[in-house]
Amino acid sequence: MDSLPVELLRLIFSHCDPQSVRNLRGLTRILADVGYEYLLAPEFTAVSWRNDIDRLHSIALHERLRGSITSICIFLGELSYYDAWSTSWFQHFVTPPDQRNEAMGTARQEFDRIERGRKRVGPLHLRADDLREACSALPNLKDLEITFTQCPLDNELLREVFDYPSCRKLDRPQTYSNLDAIIFALHGIPLSTFKVDRLPLEVFRLPSHRTHWFTNAQSFNSLSTLNLTLDPSGLQGPGSAFRAVNGLGRILQLATGLQYLKLAFHPYSSENSKFALSFRELFYDFTYRRLTDLVLEGVSCEEEDLKDFLARHGATLARLRLGGRGLAKPFEVSLGGIHLYEGTFKSLFRGLHAKLPKLERLHLEGIFECEHHDLPSHEAYNFYPLTNENWEAVPRPKWVRSSRKTINCLPFEHYVLSGGPYPGNALAQQHY
Repeated sequence: MDSLPVELLRLIFSHCDPQSVRNLRGLTRILADVGYEYLLAPEFTAVSWRNDIDRLHSIALHERLRGSITSICIFLGELSYYDAWSTSWFQHFVTPPDQRNEAMGTARQEFDRIERGRKRVGPLHLRADDLREACSALPNLKDLEITFTQCPLDNELLREVFDYPSCRKLDRPQTYSNLDAIIFALHGIPLSTFKVDRLPLEVFRLPSHRTHWFTNAQSFNSLSTLNLTLDPSGLQGPGSAFRAVNGLGRILQLATGLQYLKLAFHPYSSENSKFALSFRELFYDFTYRRLTDLVLEGVSCEEEDLKDFLARHGATLARLRLGGRGLAKPFEVSLGGIHLYEGTFKSLFRGLHAKLPKLERLHLEGIFECEHHDLPSHEAYNFYPLTNENWEAVPRPKWVRSSRKTINCLPFEHYVLSGGPYPGNALAQQHY
């Protein structure tokens, strides 16, 4: 193999798993040298109970290894011990006691190990300078994800309870500081993708954090993908919400080159509710000139406000997803739909048919409802998903049952894309 061109050797290494890379490098000096840069996977995951920031810092300062890292995922999630324990016990109530006790005992040991590690390592924001130096030294870093909900653990029982929103714990002040440290580390880095799956919305209300984000998020203008799931449960009163939405809007408008935008609202203090949002307050008359994909979830808004915002992107918008899973438990129907406190879905979808000429796909998921329950124009639907956010087909969920009156969105997609009679008249259900 030593006689093969280096380009061909690189191609071979690029198709190898980590163990095969190590085996190949052990054959000859040339293979060892060419395969050096393939020792590390391009995706780096940092968790709060290991010294992963130290490891990332060492990689970033290594002349040959630092080019390997293209994406970083930082896991900041925590479990609430008592909620997780009670949820797990009820999940495995019918399991034979010996098996249940063994599984829960193993999970308890794993949980204790993680908590000891977390205390030993300390919070992320104490390593802000090291994180910034590391990120600045990674020449190929393009994607960054901050997750509180995607459990990286191998223990099956802990993974199960992490799917229950009530079992997740969030130290809000520490989360503000950790997020500030990450944004500080990204200053000046031309990212392509930025994702957070539980961002406390009140961060954008608090003056010091708001200013910090606006100062250090200027590099957002290079983003093509922005995926934000916001938790508004820390807001108190309409004034607080208005200021937070205003601050969020300033950050969103920095990302002028977006092609994909997701805005989801998950109120952990009231899992069935929607967040009242004014797109006029959030964006004013701002338009993303390249936006092709948009996801909106967990929003309560006016029909005309939503329609005007979508219509501004009619020249480029090709794929639109309204609603999602929200904070539903694994056995529940999707909760992250859309609520209209003014207007109707019939009028909304009729307007989209006329104002989104480039639209190719529409997907609806969750509970969709408009106000004025006592009027003939009232509409309420319960949609189950047909595709994931990558538009790949998904199996019909086990929680879909006729008693729940769940439907799919295909008739509405056909109506928005092709016109014809409105399908809602026959499919409308009682309010939820």
